[in-house]
Amino acid sequence: MKIVHVTETATGGVASYLNMLCDVDERDENIILVPDRMVKGIDPSLDIRTYPTTGRNLGAIWNMLWAARRLIREERPDIVYFQASFSLLALAGLRLLGMGRPAIYCSHGWSAWIYPERSLKGRIIRLVEGTLPGLANRVVVISEADEELAKRYRYLGRRVLIQNAVPERVADVDPGLFADDPEAVHVLFVGRMDRQKGLDILLPAFEKARALRPDLRLHIVGSAIRADGAELNIPEGASLSGWVDKERIDDWYASADVLVVPSRWESFGLVVAEALRNGTPVVCSNRGAPPSLIEPGVTGEVFELEEQAIVDCLISLDKAELRSRRPACRALYEARYSFPRFAAEVRELYRDLRTPRSGADVRPREDFSNG
Repeated sequence: MKIVHVTETATGGVASYLNMLCDVDERDENIILVPDRMVKGIDPSLDIRTYPTTGRNLGAIWNMLWAARRLIREERPDIVYFQASFSLLALAGLRLLGMGRPAIYCSHGWSAWIYPERSLKGRIIRLVEGTLPGLANRVVVISEADEELAKRYRYLGRRVLIQNAVPERVADVDPGLFADDPEAVHVLFVGRMDRQKGLDILLPAFEKARALRPDLRLHIVGSAIRADGAELNIPEGASLSGWVDKERIDDWYASADVLVVPSRWESFGLVVAEALRNGTPVVCSNRGAPPSLIEPGVTGEVFELEEQAIVDCLISLDKAELRSRRPACRALYEARYSFPRFAAEVRELYRDLRTPRSGADVRPREDFSNG
């Protein structure tokens, strides 16, 4: 089977997702069409095609559309898989131009999470991302929270829930990064230091909690990317390590007692799955998908996204109890967020598209016959 993947971004989770998709079945031929400035995160051994961009603008959308049209005409794939929000515009353009091949769309998180429900921009976003997915044969949602949002706003499209996943951790994980401070409770934050991730709420809460619990330590892995957050002051007891090589990130999860996720919104939260694969419990805000990814009281806890609630959560942490939860965390990863589960569900999706069961799946196979 030949699959062409069309994307307008390949940073962070989207790049990881593409790498996993291309590893689902070694018999498949995968071709990735990506902006020329965003190939860094994609496995260089894959078949990568590029188009020129200078950012998210009309020129980039135009280049994506025509590069995709040309690639589909040349390769005649069995399936075209559109990744991330702006690729919807390429999907719409290609359908108008006559593309009849089966198409899958994955938003990697609905943009409606970001904007207030009653705002004009929020309404426009919901109109666009709720209507255009109906042009795809299948719409993949990556979390239960994304599915619930799509139902609430009555988004179009035949949706399939395939929860996101992360590959198995590396073999030589070092769980002893904090061995020189064995009595402390080591709290880990992994992610961008931007407004979405809520570090501006976590840091003052940690400072207050540590005044009551001097044994608390906060380890911050990441840096600012969007520069849309407040200036951050790193309190005593917290340390900033910047980004860590992906081959060594499991050392941090395995060494920590708990991962904290104070996000304002998340459509999934890969850091939650990465922590669980190392057996590390997760405490998270009650926003977006993370609460649905854990089992409160078993593999983590959920807190209100406000400063005092985070303080209360942090001072309640018990090192021995957190350690006792590690087997349950690992079991949850294997059951819900492992690559074998993900690969099996993607293969079933592909098989379903190759054997149409309704008139909605049957489209002419002649692509761009006038071009």
